[in-house]
Amino acid sequence: MRLRLERWKLVTLSILACAIAAGAIYFLRERTRPSDDLVSFLPAANATVIYVDVARLRNSGILNLLAGSKAPEEAEYRQFVDQTKFDYRKDLDALALAFKDSQIFVAARGRFRWNDLTDYALRQGGSCHGNYCVTTGSRADRRISFYPIERDLIGMAISSDDFAAYQITRQSAKTSLRPSSQPVWALVPIAAFSEPGVLPAGAKPFVSALKKADQAMFTMGLESGHLQLGLDVTCRDAASAATLLADFQNITDTLRKWIAREHSQANPADLSGILVGGMFRRDDRLVYGRWPIPEAFVKAITAGGF
Repeated sequence: MRLRLERWKLVTLSILACAIAAGAIYFLRERTRPSDDLVSFLPAANATVIYVDVARLRNSGILNLLAGSKAPEEAEYRQFVDQTKFDYRKDLDALALAFKDSQIFVAARGRFRWNDLTDYALRQGGSCHGNYCVTTGSRADRRISFYPIERDLIGMAISSDDFAAYQITRQSAKTSLRPSSQPVWALVPIAAFSEPGVLPAGAKPFVSALKKADQAMFTMGLESGHLQLGLDVTCRDAASAATLLADFQNITDTLRKWIAREHSQANPADLSGILVGGMFRRDDRLVYGRWPIPEAFVKAITAGGF
């Protein structure tokens, strides 16, 4: 049971993919600008939302660890850095993404050289009207649009709509989204779990159980000095939460027994080593899951083993 990571092929989105990968590894406990400040620019209603505080990762040294891993950088990304002088390892501070209706919306804070970004879009065959630019992505029907919302804030969209980036603005309507205080988190609507590939194959039993819930928030953090994956699930009522808690416990116990029956041990370097360590509790209609992340798993990722 192994977890495989896929890299996006869109040129300009490469910088964001690398940041998300880093966010899945570690975070620091420093205080920076709250995540809801950046998320508030996204059309987040009924969307899968991801937030990564890249500045914390950079200050921790984890970003450099990943950048120096065995996984090679794509030539397209190197070209993007050379021509725009934008490198996520130095210039990106935080980003929020919303995946909605086959579109990707991005709000990112950092140090942007706007003239270089504009020139890059034009060299790629795109067009710019004022500060708003549009260029073609990895496919003809995938258009990349972006513009400066503030001096240090870019709005970017990947969509078939040339004007999609204009949806990235301070949202006047409030949503039910409540961001986590942790610097790496992902809020996934339950309806999204019916889509293939949302979670690795080894986690499918948990996906089935989650279909009984209303909302799922994944987080990454430290507990007693160790990396830990968190899952906070909001259920319809206390009875549904009690059922979900029992499901999570039974799934984990079944996995442990199956591994023992095979006269084997969970591999700490892959997903099985995480899932067998699950711990769960309930508070009214909220269910909490916590999975310690073995050091071997972190080393496998940073070595490019997945």
